[in-house]
Amino acid sequence: KGELCKRLERECGAVHLSCGELLRSEVEADTPLGREVRSIMEHGGLVSSAVVTALMRRRMRQYPGKRILLDGFPRSLENARDFVELCGPPELALHLDCEDTVLLERILARGGKSAREAELAAEEGNVQALANIRSDDNIHTALNRLKTYHKHHRPTMEWLKSIRVPIVELDCSGSKDEVWGQLMAIGRLMRPAVKI
Repeated sequence: KGELCKRLERECGAVHLSCGELLRSEVEADTPLGREVRSIMEHGGLVSSAVVTALMRRRMRQYPGKRILLDGFPRSLENARDFVELCGPPELALHLDCEDTVLLERILARGGKSAREAELAAEEGNVQALANIRSDDNIHTALNRLKTYHKHHRPTMEWLKSIRVPIVELDCSGSKDEVWGQLMAIGRLMRPAVKI
């Protein structure tokens, strides 16, 4: 989802805000919030809705009048309700659907890449590169994240539908280009019809 969001930012002019990246930057900066959420994130749990929603809202305020793409948010029904109460309903929700086995393979591949990057950064003494490497891409955290996702996903999507937020479903089991093609096809359908 991160790669898709970055491409939407680049090619469509949306502002990409990743809930996970915002939280990881707090952890890396060793802020009070970062210290509070570090162990929750290391175990694949959900950070409290009030904290995450306030963090997202604070960052969104830096982009008045811009279309904002929230990556990895809302993660729970409580997140969705808190967000709507503070910011109003979202314009739409992208639901990126993917089989668990494919997700696990991708997370573990990213984790292997992160481990290799960490080794190289340590050898080179590159502290900045070390700060950008994810420590949560391991099998234990990935399984906990999936378990948490399955626990919260359905009620969140049903509630968003009940308040009339359009939900766009994408099958993300294919390649990045295949997923991008699906999204572009949906975009073409949403444009006004051309008069001939």
